[in-house]
Amino acid sequence: MFEFLKKKEKKFDSKVLRKNDISLLILDERWNSLFNTVQRTPEILKAEEELKELLKQQARISTEAKEISVLKKNCMDKILQLTTEVFDNGNEGAKKEMQECEKEIKRINERLANIEEELDEIPGNIKEANLKLLENTVNIVYFKIRRNQKRVNELEKLIEAEREKLKAYIDEKESLAQDDTDIYSYFHDLLGADELEKLDRQYIR
Repeated sequence: MFEFLKKKEKKFDSKVLRKNDISLLILDERWNSLFNTVQRTPEILKAEEELKELLKQQARISTEAKEISVLKKNCMDKILQLTTEVFDNGNEGAKKEMQECEKEIKRINERLANIEEELDEIPGNIKEANLKLLENTVNIVYFKIRRNQKRVNELEKLIEAEREKLKAYIDEKESLAQDDTDIYSYFHDLLGADELEKLDRQYIR
């Protein structure tokens, strides 16, 4: 089925979709329910996995940013605590410890700058991955719609044919019933009720 779908699928202008606020498909119950009766294609599975990975990445680096910000604050607090020992008392051990804290803060600042860049890029990447997933979904779902419409047309023809047959059966039944009524009425008038009762017992009952 998927090979046939590749031949049939058509590209559509994703710029139209970009104008809309498309929800995250993998979190959308209605999107997930589309696949109760439709198999996910390899393209959909791949696009879905890419979107999940981006969301995991976003959550992971956001958590990292919070954690190293706490470490940075601890280092800054430590430097303040060491200030007196270093500058007033000339404590070399405290000075070395302060330098280590300063190096750690520099390292953290560099990482925070990188994280900020990543966090700026990820929403756009998530949107692109979401649109890609939507495009693949549209292709397979509209293939199903076309297939369903074809079957609906076939069923409509079958229903119409059966409706004609049913109408013929009803007409035949009504005609036979009317014949019986006319015959019964004639013999009732001709022979009377008593004789008709005898004929009923003899031929019908």
